[in-house]
Amino acid sequence: MKRLRSTPLKLSVILIAVFALFISAGLGMAYWLMHETLGADISLRAGQVIEDLRAIPEPEERIERAKEIVAASDPRALLLRLELDGETVASVRKLPEGVIDSDATGLPEPLADDYLVHHADLAPGVLTVAVGRDSMAELHETFIAILGFALLPALMLTSAIGIVVVRRTAARVEAIRDTLHAISQGTLDARVGGPHPDTDLGDISRDVDRMAEAQEAATGALRQIGADIAHDLKTPIQRVAVRLERLGDADLPDTARDLLEQAQNETAQIIATFQSLLQIAQLEGGQGRDSFAPVELGALVRDMAEIYETAAEDSGARLTCTVAGPLPVTGDRHLLSRLIANLLENALRHAPGTDIRLSLAGRTLSVTDGGPGIPEGQRDVVLRRLARLEASRSTPGSGLGLAMVKAIADLHGATLTLGDAQPGLAVTVTLPN
Repeated sequence: MKRLRSTPLKLSVILIAVFALFISAGLGMAYWLMHETLGADISLRAGQVIEDLRAIPEPEERIERAKEIVAASDPRALLLRLELDGETVASVRKLPEGVIDSDATGLPEPLADDYLVHHADLAPGVLTVAVGRDSMAELHETFIAILGFALLPALMLTSAIGIVVVRRTAARVEAIRDTLHAISQGTLDARVGGPHPDTDLGDISRDVDRMAEAQEAATGALRQIGADIAHDLKTPIQRVAVRLERLGDADLPDTARDLLEQAQNETAQIIATFQSLLQIAQLEGGQGRDSFAPVELGALVRDMAEIYETAAEDSGARLTCTVAGPLPVTGDRHLLSRLIANLLENALRHAPGTDIRLSLAGRTLSVTDGGPGIPEGQRDVVLRRLARLEASRSTPGSGLGLAMVKAIADLHGATLTLGDAQPGLAVTVTLPN
């Protein structure tokens, strides 16, 4: 369907149609002019024979001249019949008006259209002249041959060239479109790829690759800055946490101890956030693939469901687990456990008291809940680091849960999709074959 909507295809069809129309009009005009010229020549020849005999006043001489014409003429080119003073001079025994009698002429199935018939009153005498139209038939056959051996092959050749050009152009346009789509979806290493032809599409594809390289470099730099900041701040914050813990050993008033506990909780949250940011940056950089090993995902899903079953009951939710069968995959067991845990914790946090379903069917892992869900226009946003739909950020969390899930899924080559559970959120992770 995309090929049918292709601009190069439409332009090629238009150009081929214009070419065919122009050539057909030219051949039609040439055929008409030559047909009219040949018709005039045939009519002129018939008139010349009539005028030749009319110019002879003596009946005997006129009869002799008619016999000479009959004897010298090819029946396919000229038929003549002269009735004068009771004598008949004829190329054939019978020559009615407009019809050539094949039995009388002995010619192979002649038709009325094969001859131009003129009748003339020579006073005395009656003359009928039929001039053959073989040249007309030859003209017709010649133009048929031109149409069959020149125009049609030319149209076929131009169509074949157009198809090749359209396919190459469409492939280049499709590559540019796919690259832009991949970049918009966050695949910053997507490229149109070379070689880039020396055309406008080649220039566009080259510019797209340059833009992608610049965007990947800028994004990489931002990620590195974030990782560096998280790394640099993690150590002093951990020192603060240690000192707060030591302070807790001191004899403090109840009010000061409450403030100390709050500070310790906040510090622990900051450390966890920095730790998650560092881990996401490492996963996005490809770290972790060296630890890949065979993992039985079905058993892992059952284990995670058993671990979170109590937490679900405490929050008033009901967790059900469905595993179609064993699924051996290659990956990091700890990271896959983290992925499932983040999805379950996200459901418990945002959809308490609802039915939460964890399932594994085929190569698709899914977690659905009955909560408010995520608007379609915001589903890509929540996959970013520190992204939260609640502007006030009054609920617990750092906005890194789904970002961590996406980083783990990408590391394993899986596809993460957020959908509508009607009601609630449906998160699916499709693992590669």
